[in-house]
Amino acid sequence: MMLAPTARADSVTNFRQAVASLRAGTSCEALRYNTVVEQAADIINRSTEDYINHTATHVPIAEPLPGLKDLGYGGNRAVLLQGAHKNAADAIKGALLEGHAAIPDCSYTDFGVSMRRNETTGYTLTSLVLAGP
Repeated sequence: MMLAPTARADSVTNFRQAVASLRAGTSCEALRYNTVVEQAADIINRSTEDYINHTATHVPIAEPLPGLKDLGYGGNRAVLLQGAHKNAADAIKGALLEGHAAIPDCSYTDFGVSMRRNETTGYTLTSLVLAGP
């Protein structure tokens, strides 16, 4: 079962809103959505999917900072948070739970998310990258 483009877009919007909501519950300033950080999150998520599908030439990307630098991001700090589940809401929840310590860290100022549905496993894969100066 493939997600329709609007269903996927809604899930990505829900993911972004969930990240913003969690951050709003801290003493930190709001995270800024950043297209470069989101591009890195998508590249990382694709590398995980390629690995799951046995089409990867390398292990999945675990460190987002080198890729962010390659994409022109100027910061020096980044963390990757991932989740996976049969339904999108629980996949988002997995990434957010992994970020229990990172999301309230005020040194992260930017974020980007990615969601992919792996047709082989039926799982939704989520990646959240937090980055900052």
